[in-house]
Amino acid sequence: MHVHLRVGAERYALPVSDVRSIVDMEGLTPLLGMPPSVLGLRPLDGTLLPVFVLGALLGVAGGEPARIVVVEAAGGELGLAVDEVLDVAPLPALDAACAGGPLRGSTLLDGALVGSIDLGAVLGSLETELAAA
Repeated sequence: MHVHLRVGAERYALPVSDVRSIVDMEGLTPLLGMPPSVLGLRPLDGTLLPVFVLGALLGVAGGEPARIVVVEAAGGELGLAVDEVLDVAPLPALDAACAGGPLRGSTLLDGALVGSIDLGAVLGSLETELAAA
C-alpha cells in the first residue's frame, strides 16, 4: 500500500511503511535564513517537527502546500509538505527504467504518471542541502 500525493501537477507515492501520520499546516512557524526547501517548525506531540517542502526536494514546481506527511528519519521524525494527499491505495508494478535520483521508478495509474519516492534518496539530498547552508 502507498500514500498517494500531489505536488503541483505531479503525482507521487510513498510506501505506507514510511509514513507515520498526516497532519495539517496549523501552527507552522517559518525559519529565517534557511534554504527554500525548509518550510519551518510545527508543534507535534510535544516536540517541534521540522517541515520541508517536498516539491523543492524533488526539484518540481509545487503549488501551495496544504498537508504535512510525517515520516521517520534516522534522527527522528520530519514533515514533508505536499499540496494534497489523494488516497492510500496499492501501486501497480514500477517501471525501473525511470528510477534514479529521488524516485524508485514510476507507473501509470488511472492514466496519470505516478512516481514512487525513494525516501532514503530524498533524505540524503536534504542532508546535503542543509550541510551546504
